[in-house]
Amino acid sequence: MDIENSLRYSRLLDFYGNLLTTKQLKVATLFFNDNISLSEIAGIDNLTRQAVYDLIKRVKAILDQYEEKLGLYGKYIESKKFLTNHLDVNCLNHFTQIWEN
Repeated sequence: MDIENSLRYSRLLDFYGNLLTTKQLKVATLFFNDNISLSEIAGIDNLTRQAVYDLIKRVKAILDQYEEKLGLYGKYIESKKFLTNHLDVNCLNHFTQIWEN
């Protein structure tokens, strides 16, 4: 997976991660945010590499479905683009802090 795609899923995880099961969230966080390989995650959770792969694939599909239905990440990106053009840096930083913390 390329960096841009990985970053997108990391952001989607920020928005929708709490809607996942505990195991899905843990594995997805290790994979997308901590950049841990499938094999390493398998070793941590006593799973096979294939099971981790399948779980990540399922999580990606779930996150994509949430974004398709709710569109929070897309609205965040559009709002940030708009504010970048219309606000000073301090206001933009405040907006970013509110959404990202």
